[in-house]
Amino acid sequence: MDVESLVDDFIRDQPSRAVVLQSLRGDPVRVQRDASRAFPAASLMKVPLVITVLEQLDAKQVVPRSDLSATTYPSLLEVFDDHHTFTLQELCCLMLSTSDNPIGSYLTDRVGMTAVTQTARRIGTVDTCMRVGFTDDELGAPARESTTTAADMALILQYVASQPHLQPMVRAMRNSMRNFRLPLRLPDELPVAHKTGSLRGLAHDAGILFGRDRDVVAVFLTDHQPDTALVGIQIGDCIADVWQLLGEAV
Repeated sequence: MDVESLVDDFIRDQPSRAVVLQSLRGDPVRVQRDASRAFPAASLMKVPLVITVLEQLDAKQVVPRSDLSATTYPSLLEVFDDHHTFTLQELCCLMLSTSDNPIGSYLTDRVGMTAVTQTARRIGTVDTCMRVGFTDDELGAPARESTTTAADMALILQYVASQPHLQPMVRAMRNSMRNFRLPLRLPDELPVAHKTGSLRGLAHDAGILFGRDRDVVAVFLTDHQPDTALVGIQIGDCIADVWQLLGEAV
């Protein structure tokens, strides 16, 4: 069994799945399946959103909790009182590690969707476009309007990893609170800087695995899935098998 066969087993006979595996360090690895197929981006769009904020605004600017909107859904902001303050960088990192939507809405208002799309284009993406934000009204069917591809997300992650000023993003994604896909079967001590995306029938995960002898970008995009919890297990099984085949500890 080789890496391509493991990826093919994940893709085979399943609708709407795409995978990119790309080495950043160590022996070369490059596998792409349906990498140029456009998918709803869901919360993966928060990665180019944070790049845009950190590159266009003052990351040290102070923001009071009261400036951020409420939501009918759970939010980490509810544990802070209205007098609490954050820096923009702290908000960016909190959003990446928890996928908090009110923070996403606030940051989107600060830079605008067009700027996020322009950031993605500058990095070299083809089909990554932000058309909808993260307010309660924009969840559900409207949330499918922003798009990306597995190839685009791999480019974005490579850019983040290569830029010293974006290393706070890497630290935030290494401390994700949503570890039920890529990190599922991997050792707890293995650094995995990743961002999930979830909608009804959709389960994404895109990240970087930092191993002993190699670092690998891994992007799994799926849509129209009858059981997204099962998809999460399948993503975890696939990348764990790949990681072990590459000679890294599982």
